[in-house]
Amino acid sequence: MLILHCLFILTIIPSVTLFGQPLFTNQIIDTLTRALQFFSSHVHEVNLDAGIGTRMAADQLRSYTMCRHCQSVKDLVDLSEYVTWKIDQSVRQRQPEYYAKVSFLIKPGMYSNLVPFKYRQNKNKISIEETCSSSPFIEKYSDECLHSLMIGKCNHTGSCTRLMSDPYACRYSLTHQIFYSIIVKKSACFEHRLSARQDHRLISKMLLENHQIAAGHFQETDRDLFMEQIAFGGLVGWKEFFESESFFQTIIDWQHPTEGCYGNDTNPLMINKREEMQMAQHCLSHRTSVAIAALSQMLRYLLSRDI
Repeated sequence: MLILHCLFILTIIPSVTLFGQPLFTNQIIDTLTRALQFFSSHVHEVNLDAGIGTRMAADQLRSYTMCRHCQSVKDLVDLSEYVTWKIDQSVRQRQPEYYAKVSFLIKPGMYSNLVPFKYRQNKNKISIEETCSSSPFIEKYSDECLHSLMIGKCNHTGSCTRLMSDPYACRYSLTHQIFYSIIVKKSACFEHRLSARQDHRLISKMLLENHQIAAGHFQETDRDLFMEQIAFGGLVGWKEFFESESFFQTIIDWQHPTEGCYGNDTNPLMINKREEMQMAQHCLSHRTSVAIAALSQMLRYLLSRDI
């Protein structure tokens, strides 16, 4: 009888272990789908930032449509493309000047480069400057620097050079330095590309800040930034950002259960980004966008292990 009992346990353990992975993957797909459907229903209330998250999801997940969950991932990519197109059309009409300046950020294939997930941190060789600059992050200046890369024929101003090379950048200034580094690789502005050592230092500092936010129990003021860090950590292929599946569940749990959006949960009046847009039911446009980008990288990470 004891032998039969042991055989029964050995039989069910593999199925339980293997079942957990698809279940979690499906949970992320469902969360992503609901966030995209929210944007689809509120496309005339968002700005172009919303389309960056949906474009990242479409570009980064397209190569995984032949996986075990291929149909559900394909449906997700198709929905991401459709929502990005709707945002593109809406912003083009409502904010034509802004659209003309940065619409390249939501063009198909902008984020199609897939960097394999690997452990990349090397704590012994590259030091991290932990001092944080007191200069406020101004998104308008960051937009102008990105514009100069893709449309302005690499005509950088001195302020762009200082902004994108500030060794004391932190929080949003730091994530936008990393975003700039990602975008510059899609441009012909070779002279503005960071060295591998510079890239490594920036991402190491972002990882440190990411873990500090988690250690601080995900304060409301840090949640948008935390998801932005996860998104960019995935785009550059740093496995270190995806070591804790509890982070995945935390981001899933932040989704508003009825609307499917992401927004302020503890202080509805607080908005800590200039380009953020408050929507109905305390939903936030930028926060929902970075949630979509982060969730797509979480899904890509899980699917890359599943192939």
